[in-house]
Amino acid sequence: MSHDVAHAHHEHPDVVGSRNRLGVVLLLVADISFAISVLFVYFYLKQQNVNDMWLPRAKGEDPGVEPVSSLGAWYICAMVGVGFLLNSYAHKGAKLRNHAQIMLGTGLAFAISIVALVYQIQLISRVEFDARMGAYASSYFLIAILNVVHIVLTAFIAFGNWNRGRLGLYEKDYWHLAISNVWWIWMTVSAGLGAFALSF
Repeated sequence: MSHDVAHAHHEHPDVVGSRNRLGVVLLLVADISFAISVLFVYFYLKQQNVNDMWLPRAKGEDPGVEPVSSLGAWYICAMVGVGFLLNSYAHKGAKLRNHAQIMLGTGLAFAISIVALVYQIQLISRVEFDARMGAYASSYFLIAILNVVHIVLTAFIAFGNWNRGRLGLYEKDYWHLAISNVWWIWMTVSAGLGAFALSF
């Protein structure tokens, strides 16, 4: 009797999972809306090019702004896409109760998220302009920093998945991996949208 009373506040894992899935959906809706707004701003400012300030030319001691190559952004997109495949691999392993597959998939997904984060920061540090040097420059930093925030969140989620796998928590319930698959998909799409914008 006392055991039942002590655990009366515990909810069924399906209830907790349903609430967490709703939270992820709401987060995605908000994030997708913001990302689309950023893309709109990028192409709107490019089209308007007020006072030729999209890519200002060099004037006196003020250097001009040259657009950066979008290749690095596409590399980020590819890395995140591989991370999604690795997380999916871990998810399949959880369904099969294959602990080694869970650990391999989640571990490599976390590792590639760290690599993508370091690479994105390096890309930002290499640009030869700052956010005050025209509309393109400020838009670039907005897209790149949004990417950093996304990858940090992805790395945090990936580490959590790996840690849960290490603790053997996917032996019964593995909906965390299913939810994070949705997040990985959005991160791939988001990185691809940023790379697409920077290609123009």
